[in-house]
Amino acid sequence: MLIPHGTLILAVDGAHLQLLRNRGSDALPALDRLHERKLKNPASHVLETDAPGRAFSSAGHGRSAYDAPDLHQRREDRFSHEALELISSMAGEETPVILIAPPHVLGEIRADLDPRSALRIIAEINKDYAQSKPAEILELLRNYQP
Repeated sequence: MLIPHGTLILAVDGAHLQLLRNRGSDALPALDRLHERKLKNPASHVLETDAPGRAFSSAGHGRSAYDAPDLHQRREDRFSHEALELISSMAGEETPVILIAPPHVLGEIRADLDPRSALRIIAEINKDYAQSKPAEILELLRNYQP
């Protein structure tokens, strides 16, 4: 895959983020890391303080419990949304963008993506490379066949 000069590459999963830019040419890319962030996200049972609430049924004497919110997943979803805000703030109107993320994170990003930003995305790769070195990400992009 050719990576145009100046392309931003966002590699993100639920807890890790790397933002890279191609400083090289289209044919000989060189990726520079612009930003890296890790989310400290404990398990849901650590984040929750109370048991889920109870519902009283209008018919009968039974009670049922509400589903407990998955706070861990909510924090991961918020993290992917913040990654999208980061790339929106760094990319110009014409800057091409490549997204690399696991399928569920790509789904979260697509749901939050505005139409103007969606036009800048030249590739979406459903792999988890957020914790990889830039050289490994470059190798993935070189071998990527859409």
